[in-house]
Amino acid sequence: MNDSFGLIKNSFEKMLGAPRFEPEQLKRTVRPLAEFYGALYISLDINLKTNNRQIYYIYGNNTDDISGAQLITYEGRHSAGGRLTVTWASAKTLGDKEKDDIGFLCKLICVVSEKLRLESIANNYYYMDTTTTVSNINGLARFVNNLIKRDTFSRYDCAFFNIIGFNYVNKKVGFKAGTKVMKQYALKLRDILDKDEFVARPGGDNFMLVFKKENLSRVLKASESIVVRSRVNSATIRFDLSASVGLYHVTENDKTFDKVLSSLSNCINYAKNYSKTHVVHFTNEIEHKVIEHKEFCQKFRAAIDREEFFVVYQPKVYTKDDTIYGGEALVRWNCDGKIIYPGEFVEIFEKEHLISELDFYVLEHTCRDIRKWIDAGLEPVKLSVNFSNDHLGDEMLLDKISEIVDRYGIDHSLIEIEMTETVDVNEINQLLGYVEGLHSRGFTVAIDDFGIGYSSLLMLHSISVDVLKIDKAFVDEGTDDRNKRENIILKHIINMADELGVEIVAEGVETGDQRQNLTDMNCHRIQGYIYDKPLSADEFSQRLAARNY
Repeated sequence: MNDSFGLIKNSFEKMLGAPRFEPEQLKRTVRPLAEFYGALYISLDINLKTNNRQIYYIYGNNTDDISGAQLITYEGRHSAGGRLTVTWASAKTLGDKEKDDIGFLCKLICVVSEKLRLESIANNYYYMDTTTTVSNINGLARFVNNLIKRDTFSRYDCAFFNIIGFNYVNKKVGFKAGTKVMKQYALKLRDILDKDEFVARPGGDNFMLVFKKENLSRVLKASESIVVRSRVNSATIRFDLSASVGLYHVTENDKTFDKVLSSLSNCINYAKNYSKTHVVHFTNEIEHKVIEHKEFCQKFRAAIDREEFFVVYQPKVYTKDDTIYGGEALVRWNCDGKIIYPGEFVEIFEKEHLISELDFYVLEHTCRDIRKWIDAGLEPVKLSVNFSNDHLGDEMLLDKISEIVDRYGIDHSLIEIEMTETVDVNEINQLLGYVEGLHSRGFTVAIDDFGIGYSSLLMLHSISVDVLKIDKAFVDEGTDDRNKRENIILKHIINMADELGVEIVAEGVETGDQRQNLTDMNCHRIQGYIYDKPLSADEFSQRLAARNY
């Protein structure tokens, strides 16, 4: 048995030096010695039981009666502050050498079990999200890689959930209670899944699910609504949480977790920022768009510095005498020799909060051109410059606008600030202060795309603007029934604006019939291709010199 003991001792010592080992390895090591000498008992104090349950399974023995047995005991202290006692009970008569060997082995067991305990704790932190107790991204990677190894991954689909508006929860109940709400949500997600499916929280208000293809409808239903409750100040607050979802349908060609993770990330990015629906199924086209969007944002800083963005001006014409009375400054991007139009990048820059800097860039270039025209002896006209609602939280906005205009010695009456009509109702008060401040500094204010948002009349009631720009949707020709409805709405908007003393400008006018229809409704200020496309600064200066069409 001494040879066996030596082998077991060597096995323990190897385990101590190993980067990690499995409980089964330890069980196999102890079993032959326990069978020869007797039963092995391990007792744990209360501080260690919750963290060391696995040790019972490694060493445990159901023998209750050890009367008459020789007992060899070693007591060790664990780093958690508790104590562990290893007792060897043998019915055999043991010599001094055997007692010493077993005593030494008991010490080894204590050390190995401590390593196992620490490894278990480390594994929990490595694979588990401590906020919600579901897995983290490392646990998800392990689960998916195991599916790939077993060649069963193609039976599953993957989803990326981003909870919509979770910031509201934190504002309502506070961060601490919000964390509990997040945990409830995570556990309810886990409850809807089968045992061979998986949920993980990579961070923030995001969750990833791996589920069998036949359970897709169950997962999508969960994305629409999961109800959680929070107890705050003796009151129970109910939250009905929904999520934006990126879906990836796994195929037999998907052999790496990183590829799936990248595709899921691109898919949820598109779902959150650019999709009109809350669920987006991954396609190569979506991935291409997301990558293109990221490249646009990465190129933005250099494009500003190299002045790749340039300003063009579309004339505004007074139709009673066909004279230019104003214009709108519009931006284009010369990106790697290709002209990119605002429809391709403005929304992206708004989502990434880059649009504010671009707005100031356009304002400065507009003022620079006005200065050139004045210095050349041309009589300038008022030019409108678009400003995103992203500026509303900027307390220095009015000062920044005034500083740029004053730098070029431009009269404030020559600049009109144009904002989008589709503003959140909750921002009306901010917008009101913004408009009043602009008026106090001599600027005029226009509302762009009036009539297409939900807050049109509320804005008109609350905010004293100077100009309403009628969206092209009201100008375009359609069916007779559609024309009739739109003409009724358009006519009343024009009459209402006239009674309020607000100027009306119709955008996107392209045909003589559209022009005549607007004239018949007493709208005489238009902007569109019927007169001119957006013009370069030099072309616009020629129009200023001629003045009439």
